[in-house]
Amino acid sequence: MLYVRDLVREVVAEHAAHELPLVDSLRALDDDRVVRTLAGGGRKREPLGFGYAEMSALVTPVVWLVLDQAARRTVDRATEGLLTRGRAGVRKLLRRAPATANRTLVALEPGELALVRTHIVARATELGADRRQAEALADSVVARIATSAAADEDRPEPPETPGTAS
Repeated sequence: MLYVRDLVREVVAEHAAHELPLVDSLRALDDDRVVRTLAGGGRKREPLGFGYAEMSALVTPVVWLVLDQAARRTVDRATEGLLTRGRAGVRKLLRRAPATANRTLVALEPGELALVRTHIVARATELGADRRQAEALADSVVARIATSAAADEDRPEPPETPGTAS
């Protein structure tokens, strides 16, 4: 399982290590709050508690916001699929779904990976990164998602715990 917050930290460590204090302070918050903070949707008079250097961060908000959006789309797609298969599938999902505020990324289709790459490049260049840096950042993110998905496919399924079968 690949958590958005973990992937963000890996990418920031590689591409913008000076942003790690920002990432580490954001990791203490739930993902909804992180997204509101990075997107500027939080309460305006609430101080972030970060220094000037962190406010000018580029990699952290670009990667976190794009991956959060991808994770939400994945959940929406999975939910729609379950709803079309019937109520039993939804009950099964609700019984097994862990209560967590951390977004996860599951295996993305090639078109979804391309979309993630496109969004990261576009957002990073909008914020002032040069095209080559933006593409390197996007390629790094997509490669990590793809290799994580491949590793998850190689991992055996955990056995069902008693009482969870429908």
